[in-house]
Amino acid sequence: MSFIDVVGSLFVARSQQLCWLRIPDDHVGRGYLAEPIKRDEAYVVLRMREMSLGYARKLWRKYYPVLHGFTQHAGHEEHQLIGPGQLKDLSESNLDRVINLNQRLAGPIPYDGGDLSLVVGLYSVPAGDAAKALIKTVGDITAAAGLAVGQLPQLAQAVKTGVESIFQLNDCRLQLGVRDTLPCGKPLTTGVYVGIAAPRDRFRDFELWLNQGRLVKGQDPISGLPYTDHDYMVIEVERRTTREDWATLPGIASFDNKFGDVMRSSASPQAKRAQLRTLWPEFEQALANSRDLTSPDRRRIQSAVANDLLGRLRLIETGNPFETRSIAHEPRRIVANDFDFLDVDTSHSADVARLTPFA
Repeated sequence: MSFIDVVGSLFVARSQQLCWLRIPDDHVGRGYLAEPIKRDEAYVVLRMREMSLGYARKLWRKYYPVLHGFTQHAGHEEHQLIGPGQLKDLSESNLDRVINLNQRLAGPIPYDGGDLSLVVGLYSVPAGDAAKALIKTVGDITAAAGLAVGQLPQLAQAVKTGVESIFQLNDCRLQLGVRDTLPCGKPLTTGVYVGIAAPRDRFRDFELWLNQGRLVKGQDPISGLPYTDHDYMVIEVERRTTREDWATLPGIASFDNKFGDVMRSSASPQAKRAQLRTLWPEFEQALANSRDLTSPDRRRIQSAVANDLLGRLRLIETGNPFETRSIAHEPRRIVANDFDFLDVDTSHSADVARLTPFA
């Protein structure tokens, strides 16, 4: 049983169908234009742009918003919790005053052309030690979400128990639950969606705008006022062509040390080249086997790593152990007899001509 099935069934049972709509591109921001997300060419990222409760206080009780999200696509399942309860170690008071903006909900996920399933719940959580302890419990489950596939049923049951505990609190309410499938028979594009805890006839679509990432209401985004009529959440579908955290992915991260051991050894340049030639097919296979990368990104990373290692070998062979490079627009001193994925410049990598670059 997946996270989507577990939590989606709870939302259906506990929450009425309210409003969930896509904001027109010309209401998102100046010059905003939706982009197509093509199969095996780009990543999709879901981001919580903003969330807000209509009432931060009821009588003497303070409340703050918490977003509990689940995303599923092509075998990838992500579970995320977003809310000021994550800051409880810094301060136990005034969590209702914390503003949550632009938090990643899921991704980067390689898009394979299929459906993207989304289940998101916006909660109104009372400020208090018991509620914050519960949020921490669910947050711990989030941190453990990288379990093996065979352990997903146990993790799903833990999530189900945690969410049911939230619902059983008298003062903790699910304000809005959304279960959707994108693109639902249409090409997937970038875009901004808003969920509002009110029936569609309670507001006018054409008065909703996004101004610098915040939801406003009015005749235009400049004169519009912050939306305060109802609880709401703003979710954006983003497109990315590259994945900057590739060096930490399973199956790839271990090669950081393997390449580093070769370059730091006292072997001759010729011996190092031979060791890299033996190790390189394993790295290529690890890239090919990764389900977290698109095909163009695999080629980009492969080319960048090969060019970095070849450049270090040339420095060693010419007797120049140091080089200053511009990486991410910052100068960095490179030691030839070393290697670190962080020093690999993937911004403009050219293809490696030879299949075996260290021949």
